[in-house]
Amino acid sequence: MTLLQSFAPEVALGALLRALEAAGVGCTVVVDRDGTLERVYVNEHAARIFGRDPGSMQGIPPMLRLTDAERARLAAMRAAGDGPPVLETTIVREDGASIPVEVGLALVPMGAARATFVFIRDLSAKIAMQTELRESEERFRSVAETSPDAITIVAGGVFTYANPAALRSLGLDSLDELQRIDPMSLTPPAQREAAMALGARLARGEPVSFEVRKLGPDGHEKVFDASMRQTTIRGEPAVVSFTRDITDRVVLQAELTTRDRLAAVGMLAAGVAHELNNPLAALGMQARSLREEADALALPEGVKARLALIDEAAGRMRAIIGDLLFMARPVDKVQTHVDVRPILESTIALMRAGGVSLPVSVELEPLPPIQGFASKLGQVFLNLLRNAAEAVDGRADASIRVRGRADADAIELVFEDDGPGIPEPLLAEVMRPFFTTKPQGVGLGLWISQSLVADHGGTLDVASAPGKGTTVTLRLPLVRP
Repeated sequence: MTLLQSFAPEVALGALLRALEAAGVGCTVVVDRDGTLERVYVNEHAARIFGRDPGSMQGIPPMLRLTDAERARLAAMRAAGDGPPVLETTIVREDGASIPVEVGLALVPMGAARATFVFIRDLSAKIAMQTELRESEERFRSVAETSPDAITIVAGGVFTYANPAALRSLGLDSLDELQRIDPMSLTPPAQREAAMALGARLARGEPVSFEVRKLGPDGHEKVFDASMRQTTIRGEPAVVSFTRDITDRVVLQAELTTRDRLAAVGMLAAGVAHELNNPLAALGMQARSLREEADALALPEGVKARLALIDEAAGRMRAIIGDLLFMARPVDKVQTHVDVRPILESTIALMRAGGVSLPVSVELEPLPPIQGFASKLGQVFLNLLRNAAEAVDGRADASIRVRGRADADAIELVFEDDGPGIPEPLLAEVMRPFFTTKPQGVGLGLWISQSLVADHGGTLDVASAPGKGTTVTLRLPLVRP
């Protein structure tokens, strides 16, 4: 005998029915007396599911009211003999509302009669929660699938989700491939101790953010901004990671820093050049005055020669300062008609005065003016000539050639050198900012030059091959009426 059987039957039954009511389970009892069904009991929770009160339940048929589709499905299950002891179905209230329910049946012999205990649980709240969860997951998936950031979820030490951006960043085609990879194996050995410390912070519920640098598929370093947060998914702890490629932003920040530094140096150089202009002019004037008075003062020929050298040196210095001020002056707000020949000649003179060995020959056909910015073009010519000079590296037999011609649409300037050339794998990289093969190079010259040429509506193309030198072709559109 069980403990429950030790109570009086009516006491035990009453306790069970009250427990069902408290648990939110509807219960109704239908008795079959010689083929006649009679409802003998219904609790309040079952009545509420049917949209009635317990007293009025006696007036409705004892069988559950089902939709036609559900009636057919249950009939097929009975015919197959595989009906479960507890099943989910949908009942229909008298007002036409459909209520999803979970139904359990228990058949109990009662003498000559047979009682059917029907236990009913309203599933409306559960289904609404499942629907809301499903819609929430669909919204998350919709956002995640189209996000440019890499998003992954790790639960139980296994990747359970990865959006397309994450798969692309790892060079994988499917989540199945990723699930065969240990998440910790993606962390370089040198960084695993730091990763363990981050894991401890995550376990304490702290969100973590950090920067990751690694080589991309093209062999160049990539910079990523990563953030991780611990959460719960379907009752299990999980870690959601968001990773964003910030390489371009880091490069841009470095570029802006370099530009600011170069701008400051340019302003300083322009200021120094401006301050030197006046004393140089005075020095030149005094040297010329002494040369003019040399005969009257009976100066020796050697002194006259030295005065001539001083006058010549002062003139050369004034020319250098003039070229420097020309290059450093603020960019014009409005494009003007520009003759490229004097700009090119001034740039060459400035480089030679600065001690650059420049074995350059210039062959320019008559070139019409273009509409542009003189200072910007001067910077382009300076960058291209400096690259050519560094390529030939001051060889005695080196050659740099600048050719110019005009056609119906544009003027074309070609800068050629007979340096070692550029290997084909690197040729596609030379226009990328901060790419350089020079130990002291910055990697901005060609990139800035291309941007300045684009400001003029022109193009800048580089052709090269190992052992055959490098050719840079610059095309600038002509002035239009």
